[in-house]
Amino acid sequence: MILKIISFLILAPLAVLLVVFCVANREAIDVSFDPIGTMPQFAFQAPLFVLLLCSLIVGLLLGGFGTWMSQGHHRTKAANRRREIENLRHELELSNERMRRLREERDRELAAAQGPALAAPTQGHGARALAGPSVAA
Repeated sequence: MILKIISFLILAPLAVLLVVFCVANREAIDVSFDPIGTMPQFAFQAPLFVLLLCSLIVGLLLGGFGTWMSQGHHRTKAANRRREIENLRHELELSNERMRRLREERDRELAAAQGPALAAPTQGHGARALAGPSVAA
């Protein structure tokens, strides 16, 4: 909320100044891109505020594009890390599934070796109780 108030306090006076500048500079001026010629080939007339606003917009676009290009390596690193994280998560899921299957197989083998009367529980805390008391960390 504070950020919105600060933004409004800064942007509102700037908007008022921009409107005042645009109203005060409505007259057309000559623009020529031929600095040494007496007969310019490319010349036009436009209001001063239009030229300044267009140059501001072009500057913002060029600056944004330059920043985007210079930060490309950061985006590449982030994409590679996201891909690596997904691969590691997939590996973890596969390892957990394999571990679960190995435990089930071990439990079946133990149950078969002990006989049907002494079958060990396969889920819950009962399997840990056979190993002895655990120490709380």
